[in-house]
Parts: sequence; C-alpha cells; structure tokens
Amino acid sequence: PVQLRFRCRGESGKPLVIFSAMAKKSKVLKQKKAPKDFEKDKRKVGKKKKAAQNDTKTDFKVRQINMPAQSVLVEKGEEVTHRKLGLLELLAHVQHHSPKVRRESFQGLRELCTLHEGVLRSNLARIIDATATAPID
Repeated sequence: PVQLRFRCRGESGKPLVIFSAMAKKSKVLKQKKAPKDFEKDKRKVGKKKKAAQNDTKTDFKVRQINMPAQSVLVEKGEEVTHRKLGLLELLAHVQHHSPKVRRESFQGLRELCTLHEGVLRSNLARIIDATATAPID
C-alpha cells in the first residue's frame, strides 16, 4: 500500500489542512489517465495556434547589395548595339562554339562600327585579331 501525506501550514505556523490517504498501487495507476491522442487544444479568443514541434520554418530575408564598381552601364559605355552588347562582349562571342552566336557577333560588330566610328578607329587591332581566325572555322 502507498501512503500519501500532505501538510499545508499557514503564516502562523498552524496546520491548515492535512490530507492522508492510503491506496493500493493498482488504484493509483488506474486514476492516472494517459493523454489522449489527437486531442483538440482549447484556445482563448484572439490567441493564435501554437506551431508544431516538427514545423519547418520557410521564411527568409532578402537584402539588396549595391556594387557600384561593377555596374553594367559604366563598363559598356555609350557604344552599344541595339541588343545592348558592348565591344568586349561581341569580341568574346566571335570565338563562341555556336555558329549562330558567332554570326550574331559579326552582325553586332558591323552595327557597332557603323553607328560609332570612333570604336573602329580606337580598337582596330583588337577587332582584326579577333576576326582573323573566323574564316578558319
């Protein structure tokens, strides 16, 4: 048999309540109720539902980074084609593996040289070096 005793004392030190009970172990075990599965929690009005323990947090924060040294407009300058491609990009596309990209780069070079004659004068050596190997392909 299990014997339980509880004593509560007030401020004056006198006992207020004394509980004493003797019960068998089987009765004590029967009195303990196991928590029910899938039991609905009662919430107060206006309180939000608590997140589950295995809940995955999917929120994230995004921040923008300014890199003024790598601005696309500053590097290209005013001399661009109608597709916004500069001289360096067109020269890189001349050696591309795709014939379509190579053809478009030559068209862009022709457009760039006709619209901006200063590009042809100042970068003639670069243009000749890049386009000299094109007939081989």
